[in-house]
Amino acid sequence: MTIEEILDFHNVELAYFDNELWPRPGIYIDEIKVVFVNRALSDESKKKVIFHELGHIEHDSGQYQRRHEEFELQANRHMIKCLLEEEFCYIEDKLEFNYLSFMKRHNLKTITDEVMVISEYYNLLDAV
Repeated sequence: MTIEEILDFHNVELAYFDNELWPRPGIYIDEIKVVFVNRALSDESKKKVIFHELGHIEHDSGQYQRRHEEFELQANRHMIKCLLEEEFCYIEDKLEFNYLSFMKRHNLKTITDEVMVISEYYNLLDAV
């Protein structure tokens, strides 16, 4: 699926803002169903931000302050899952997947990222 198809599936619009206006990667505003992305980002970073922000769709915005860390981790997991699904489209032998190369390619550096990549990889293997 393309990013446009994913956004259409979720009935979400995409808009861009200038870094000078707001120096952050992006934000999802549920009330208007729009993902805003910083236009200064690279195409790869924009895609990661869109996947991350779509991970917030099911979150209760009234709970965001109290559950900030939980929601951000869930959104990161969603982004990782989307990147892995995209990667799986190009890999013939899913068992040959190298998660460290994947992490390096997508600039995923934390232990939490590593745990999520491995977990989502096995979840996708079970689904195939």
